[in-house]
Amino acid sequence: MSAHDLQHSPLDSARFGLRIYRCAADRIDAKGLAMQIIAARSDICILRVPAGAAGGVDALSRWALPALHADTLVYYRCDLERYQPQAIRNRDVAFSLATPADLPELRGLIAHTFRDYVSHYHANPLLPRENILAGYQEWAENHVSGVDRALWAARRGDRIVAFAACHDHADSGEAEGVLYGVAPDAAGGGLYGDLIRHTQAAAKARGARGMKVSTQVHNYAVQKVWSREGFHLYQALDTFHVNALLDAGETIVDRDLVFTAEQIRHFADASGDDNPLHVDDAAARAAGFPGRIAHGVLAAAELSRILGTQTPGPGTIISHLDIAFLRPLVADVGYRIAVKIPGGLRASGPMLAVAQILDAERRTCAIMRSSILLRG
Repeated sequence: MSAHDLQHSPLDSARFGLRIYRCAADRIDAKGLAMQIIAARSDICILRVPAGAAGGVDALSRWALPALHADTLVYYRCDLERYQPQAIRNRDVAFSLATPADLPELRGLIAHTFRDYVSHYHANPLLPRENILAGYQEWAENHVSGVDRALWAARRGDRIVAFAACHDHADSGEAEGVLYGVAPDAAGGGLYGDLIRHTQAAAKARGARGMKVSTQVHNYAVQKVWSREGFHLYQALDTFHVNALLDAGETIVDRDLVFTAEQIRHFADASGDDNPLHVDDAAARAAGFPGRIAHGVLAAAELSRILGTQTPGPGTIISHLDIAFLRPLVADVGYRIAVKIPGGLRASGPMLAVAQILDAERRTCAIMRSSILLRG
């Protein structure tokens, strides 16, 4: 997995107000992916891998990067060089390319169609539902204009009852049915199947060799239609969201930090952990470190002190804590600690705090992710 595999997603980032990246890979190299996510200061990485090739995703927890399985996406393909699309059944429905004047009506239709639809975005509690719905509207609207894009409107009388957003892939010579929707009160009678048939025929007329469509694996109804209309299953991808939250939220602390040899010695005496790496410079250097290194618990204690005495302050308790050390914290060396509250400070209740300890070159040495509760 190389650095260019992780791509910033401007549309997702603007829609949700987070630093969102996307990544597609044939397999998961947990360390390589973790280093890319951290270097990019990603808030969410949307990761897709072939179904059955997700081994290693759990290893991201070694870098305090929580990953959740968001969905399994299945792709179907129709060979348009061999398959002849069937005739439209609903003769009272007319298909035409949508224009900007149709967008107000289409926005309402999309809202009704996708209000209860569940996608990988819905699996992530960080993403507001209203923003997800707005994303579908924006996605469809982007097909009204643009190279190799089309938004078809299906009209019954003077009303748009269905739509289909399609995209031609010039590199492969194939078309893609990106987004389909039917008004709930117009569903039935084969209208969705007619959407598929029309877009198949339109793609074939443009010279497309094939057409692909995709959906979540649990969306059985549309897959049954596709199978009847000449499509076959050819690919399945697992989607994961890595909620790193390395850039999001309000910064509550950003200051210098030093663990002195004296502090480390006192902690060793108090805890009984007198590992030579912590108390003996020569032993630490023999192990490959520049000098004696701080106990990891000292970093956690510093975060606890900040949260419990500064911000949010008294009444704060830590209910869960994940720590990952990327580089050692060497005694008497200057670092910087930055603590953010991704969801913003609240007067009481649960919150999340994400802290990073950085060295003089702004490289991440430690990541601490804590669930906290403020009791008034």
